[in-house]
Amino acid sequence: MSGNWKYTKDSLKPSRIRPEAHWLEHMRQGTSDVPMWFSLQLSRNRAEELCDAFACLGPRGDFQRLIENEVLLAPSSYKALRFAIAAAKLHHGKNYKQMDRMLGVDLLVPPVPAAYDALQGLVVPGGLEITDAGFALGSQEAPRLKLFDPDNCLKSAVPQGPIPARTPVIIAIIDDGVGIANNRFRKAAHNTRIKHFLDLSLVAAPTANGAVDELLGRSWTADAINALLEQYPEDEEGVYRALGLIDPTIAISQPLRAAVSHGTHVLDTAAGYDRQTEDKALLKARPIIVVQPPLQAADNRSDPWMPESLKRALDWILVKAIELSAEITGSEKRLPLIVNCSFASMAGPKDGWSDVERRITQFVRTYRAGGPPQLCNVVMSAGNSLQFRDTARARIEKERVSVPWRVLPDDKTSSFVQIWLPRSDTKAQQVRVALRPPGEDKAEKFSKLDKTLDWTVGDAVRARLYHQSWPRPDGKRRECITIAIRATADDGAPEPVVPAGLWHIDIEPATVLPEPLEIDLHVNRDDVGIFARGKGRQSYFDDPDYPRADLVGVYQRGKLVGTRRAADSEQPRPDAHPLVRPQGTLNAYGFGEGTLLVAGYRASDNTPAAYSASGAAYMPRRSKGPGGRPLVGPDLAAVSDVSPSLPGIPGSGTYSGSTVRLNGTSVAAPQAVRQLADEIAAGGSLKTLKQRIGQPKGFPQGQPPADHPLRLGAGFLPFRPSRGETD
Repeated sequence: MSGNWKYTKDSLKPSRIRPEAHWLEHMRQGTSDVPMWFSLQLSRNRAEELCDAFACLGPRGDFQRLIENEVLLAPSSYKALRFAIAAAKLHHGKNYKQMDRMLGVDLLVPPVPAAYDALQGLVVPGGLEITDAGFALGSQEAPRLKLFDPDNCLKSAVPQGPIPARTPVIIAIIDDGVGIANNRFRKAAHNTRIKHFLDLSLVAAPTANGAVDELLGRSWTADAINALLEQYPEDEEGVYRALGLIDPTIAISQPLRAAVSHGTHVLDTAAGYDRQTEDKALLKARPIIVVQPPLQAADNRSDPWMPESLKRALDWILVKAIELSAEITGSEKRLPLIVNCSFASMAGPKDGWSDVERRITQFVRTYRAGGPPQLCNVVMSAGNSLQFRDTARARIEKERVSVPWRVLPDDKTSSFVQIWLPRSDTKAQQVRVALRPPGEDKAEKFSKLDKTLDWTVGDAVRARLYHQSWPRPDGKRRECITIAIRATADDGAPEPVVPAGLWHIDIEPATVLPEPLEIDLHVNRDDVGIFARGKGRQSYFDDPDYPRADLVGVYQRGKLVGTRRAADSEQPRPDAHPLVRPQGTLNAYGFGEGTLLVAGYRASDNTPAAYSASGAAYMPRRSKGPGGRPLVGPDLAAVSDVSPSLPGIPGSGTYSGSTVRLNGTSVAAPQAVRQLADEIAAGGSLKTLKQRIGQPKGFPQGQPPADHPLRLGAGFLPFRPSRGETD
């Protein structure tokens, strides 16, 4: 398939739309003429001005045009931003560093040129940066922002002392397909432990049965859920139909129609109990908050929509957790909060400075508001992409490096690759990149900074390179090149496609480099979730030197009897690595402050799960990101498989009384949530939990295996599933 390469001006500036979202919008794949969520990073002063403008408190200044053009700020986002402002004042006082401590917020912008112009015009005055954008899914009419008294928010950020033993711990979960009517989440037949439930899917968007309209979403309180449990006794499906979570007339994935649902299993592992046998005090001490992201976002795993959904979910959880704490304690003190998020992203800067990571950091700091670390933690899965061949690391000196990229046939979704350069003080272009379709032996044109490079066949753009330089709050920059290509097969209707096969990404220096550059390449996720109607097929880097053999070593009866590959060692030889490697495959969402990354291991022999992602030995010991968290590997590991012949761990199926098995690091993370909640309730913390973590069998204390920090972090959590193997 021959075509032409052509440069165009980078249409992302100054709005900084995420290239994946911009590509899908430009190609009109799956959506068009819809509002978009734009993420802003603001200084504290600018954040106060924004809040005052939307709440009609005082002069609106630069934000007047936003209001005039129907740009919306969600009530929960308004409150969350007010909490963040108050926490920043409390924690930093007059020493608040404007550019180092930016606050994040999302605005819903209608598809009207004047609204986009008004938003882009805000970047000229200082103290504000537009960092990201994504589609607003759903067609529900958004409610207007109601007036709030900011003083009430300011009073909610108060210093917290030590957390006493037997304190209730709030468990929040962000996941798809959560069976909220399941008996494992009740205190009594008609009394749920789920205090708040937010559904962002809008598959039917009914407003009956106690639903409260959110901004493109619906929420229910415990009272509304209890009323439905009483209305539909012994009929959980009836509850879900009444909530609009099951509707056979709508052609979209509906996890609760299946016997197995990911969110139900994860929540059961984190906070499920048998209400008939468990201590009643414990049931009361584990209140639950649930957010279900848009099912479209969960189905399309290449990240066009998930980041915006996660940020809105965090805003809502922050507000509801603070309200729930006040309700339970009768004071302004906050209860410990643990958020489980088992979604993972394969591509990103992985340095703590992506928009999602910065918002997680803001979320944690706001809830803690100067309190102890155990007051708030976000637990995330380490990722299952160890052997996806999604990560490559290239050394750029003088010669061109070519990275082979295998794109599969019958892929009905776009595919993406991100290339990240190290931090730099220079604004000049350091490398240039070319994309060669299958069968092309010579690169025709290379990318240019702040321009897009399009491959056109006929009248249709089939591939594009976005070459950008992303500013960081520390004053440095990171060059990023995003490669986007169309699907290799149409989705029923005739549309432009690209050839499947072996593509090549050519990278060479754009100038004389003072020293060699080590650059990271990541393929965006594009696989299909459990029971999802996904249409993607995961592309990968097809390096013939990639080690396809077992990457975790040889164990016999719990003892290591074989040597591990240099690719898994903490300090590998420079010549021991192929271009494509398992290191650096950790979840790209997982480097913010207060984030706990959980890997998976096999209980029968304490072997790291073959899919559990790895850290990178070449990463710095301490992050320069917001929280300064270690980047070497995950924090710890929990069981994700019982044995080679018994994969997964037991947990609740969608409906009460059923037991199913699921594996992956997404079921390891909620085990850490459960054990951390018990530790905090007993007066401990994450630090005391790590002190009691077991070392691998066959190794003396203090002498872990070579891949210990890269694959397992601090070590193994004991296997404590929510229900026994005989259930």
